[in-house]
Amino acid sequence: MKNFFELVVVIPVGPKCNAEFIEDTIKSLLHYTVDVPKIILADDSHKGTGNFLKIIFPDIDVITTTKNLGKFCGLYINLSNAFQHALKNYSFKVLLRMDTDALIINNDPAREAVNLFEQHPDIGIAGQYPLDYNDKSWDRSWPYFQLSRFTHILKMWKRPLVNLPLRKYYTRAVKHGYVMAESVFGGACFYSERCLKKLADAKLLPVNIFKTLILEEDHLFAILVKSVGMNLGDLSSGDKPFACAWKDLPDSPEHLFKKGKKIIHSVRCYYKMKEAEIRRYFRQIRKLEASPTFKHNL
Repeated sequence: MKNFFELVVVIPVGPKCNAEFIEDTIKSLLHYTVDVPKIILADDSHKGTGNFLKIIFPDIDVITTTKNLGKFCGLYINLSNAFQHALKNYSFKVLLRMDTDALIINNDPAREAVNLFEQHPDIGIAGQYPLDYNDKSWDRSWPYFQLSRFTHILKMWKRPLVNLPLRKYYTRAVKHGYVMAESVFGGACFYSERCLKKLADAKLLPVNIFKTLILEEDHLFAILVKSVGMNLGDLSSGDKPFACAWKDLPDSPEHLFKKGKKIIHSVRCYYKMKEAEIRRYFRQIRKLEASPTFKHNL
């Protein structure tokens, strides 16, 4: 029988990732989750980063790639293999996929995702969607341009081995309501177990030929999820838990914490604040929360 976890967390690790920062991200997960999650590191570092972290956190799983997969849809391959590992070994309510520069900053980060997937079983991925943190539309010009080239009936013949299968799943996704270039922001997002099982049953975890696609992995996953009849969901608007931007924080650390946001990306910088300082700010909050006088201080 598979071990059950309410929350499984998959963290992809690349060669440039800082092990101390990953340790801090894992500690934020362990501090704020109600039940201990199963954490899976999808280690594409080829530097032993995952094994080093397993010394610190013996209960994590480390899935190591045999050769460097890189970014873009190489990351899709790495994540797909980690998702397959999760499905094979565990049962769970939700899976959180988060980058190493994402952080948990408030209690019970999976609660809203569990409720959303239970109330709307048609939703497969949820997170920062459909708008950015400031309720503005994402700039989708780059993925739109790429998909227009890869799926166009005339242009796709330049690389038919990869573009033909992409067009097949793209066409299926459109039939299920997919809008070209839409996606749930991939730096941190939730998947339902039902969604991942449907992707696995459709043999989409992974399609190895897609490694050569010049698309971000979240753009590809949106197409594949819609192709199996699942939908994308909002966990970011209003008081929902996500607050994500691409290369920096969408708001100040203080505002994000006070607003009750729970999952943030990217902690690499906020104006003049760099990653070490941002992480130190939230680490001090965790230290305060762990003290017996925390409630009194509030």
